[in-house]
Amino acid sequence: MSVDLEATVARPISLAELVTAARATLAELLGITTTPELSVVTDRRYEQGRRVDSGRRLDAAEMRTTTIGDRIDRNPDGMPGAVHLEVDVAGFEDRVWLLVIDHEPETDSGPDAVFSPYRTCVSVVVALAMALAVADLTGGQFTDDQIQLLRPSRPDPRQMVTATRLPPEPGEFAERCESYLRQFAHLRGWPPDASMRP
Repeated sequence: MSVDLEATVARPISLAELVTAARATLAELLGITTTPELSVVTDRRYEQGRRVDSGRRLDAAEMRTTTIGDRIDRNPDGMPGAVHLEVDVAGFEDRVWLLVIDHEPETDSGPDAVFSPYRTCVSVVVALAMALAVADLTGGQFTDDQIQLLRPSRPDPRQMVTATRLPPEPGEFAERCESYLRQFAHLRGWPPDASMRP
């Protein structure tokens, strides 16, 4: 099962804006006040599924000045241009891959941000919050064609948040992520693991 969550990036935003908005969206979805720090990492490399380079965490200045949503030139081979980053969740081994891809640089729709989480409740909910935050911040559309939390899906990010958020309750972050996904009976307990704690 593929679990990508997507958003069109209708206007450029900084990574700092994205992370701030994603944490606020996480808090709203989960009915909590405190969420883990989200760190953006670049240049992380893998070979045959094993990490061979841990990459570099972007600092605060880089987060403020690095944007997504700008047009990306096609590669020399004609393939769509793309930017690859990873998002780490503090206190967990959970991660989300972020691919910003510009399929049609000649159109006005803007690039797409594709969030691919590890198969855990924490990673999936973080990916969801990030996709919703991008769509909400930029006026883009949210796409959930693969997991299909709601049927039919809601491309408006605010409608998605309003329809699915948990009532405020105390609880640990991973437990709240699991509770959030368990409300969708058609997922049948997927993903089975709440998180990947260190």
